[in-house]
Amino acid sequence: MDLEVRHLRVVRAVADAGSLTRAAVALGMSQPSLTAQLQRIERMLGGPLFVRHRGGASPTALGELVTAKARELLPQLDSVQQQVLSHLGFADGRLSLRYVANPGPLMVRMLDPLRKLFPGAEAKLRTESHVSVVVDLVADRQQDLGAVVEYEGKPRPPRREVTEQVVAVEPAFVLLSERHRLAGRPELDLGELADEEWVLPPSHGSGLHDAFTAACSRAGFTAVVQHEAEAAAARELVVAGAAIGLAQATFRSTPGIVPRPLRGTPLRLRHSLAWHRDSALAAYGTALVERAERAYADAVGNNPQYAAWLSEHGGLSQGYGATC
Repeated sequence: MDLEVRHLRVVRAVADAGSLTRAAVALGMSQPSLTAQLQRIERMLGGPLFVRHRGGASPTALGELVTAKARELLPQLDSVQQQVLSHLGFADGRLSLRYVANPGPLMVRMLDPLRKLFPGAEAKLRTESHVSVVVDLVADRQQDLGAVVEYEGKPRPPRREVTEQVVAVEPAFVLLSERHRLAGRPELDLGELADEEWVLPPSHGSGLHDAFTAACSRAGFTAVVQHEAEAAAARELVVAGAAIGLAQATFRSTPGIVPRPLRGTPLRLRHSLAWHRDSALAAYGTALVERAERAYADAVGNNPQYAAWLSEHGGLSQGYGATC
């Protein structure tokens, strides 16, 4: 991993704040996410940048060197960025930033970061259920940025005009009624659910049905998908105990529903950003992904069970959640 601008911002923020807690607030990140990112930067640079103590964090000699360089370089880089944005027309409000998203944690949470990244530009959200529609709209330049949610498994044919960058990979959670016989278990084996009736949303090109069928087959059974319903109806079925379902790990807690992780993570979802290779946004790919990672980390709080699961599995730096 090469040193990037976002890494310099992290180092400067910790040095300026004097503690990881205050720096996390300033950066709009959770403290665990900031700690994990700082640890990766320190490993990359070959030594500790800060000494943690009861009063906060103080820079080491290496930390002072990197902080000094960050304070020197970042204002220059910010100036270049603003000049480019002005040249592209974003700074005076002459352009709208068209943003299309599959339902998921990045859908709404990216709007504020986009406004801050492109001052003066108007961010407009369009939601689409189908994965290929999002990618095609970006490829055809009808939308500037896309947020895609899909299950890992059978690869989707790429569009050569589009750059896609993974923001987060997460485990799928099973949704049970709070009255379900297994609701008290902290984690389930998929095979334990072989005799259940399921409700799944339409695949919408997300790869859900193929991934689900394959996972059940590996667990030794063929699932009975009794219902196919969008989120609102699916939740009603789960609350009523008429079926069990699947959801993204950042599923917002709902009364009457108990989300539970599956042991061994047999089903995984991938959250990605997409932009046209030749668009003005292409120069801001790293910055967009950085802000999407922060937005995703914020969404973890929707599901306390997911936050606990991440804690047990090493947090966002261990292949789940933000990927870098």
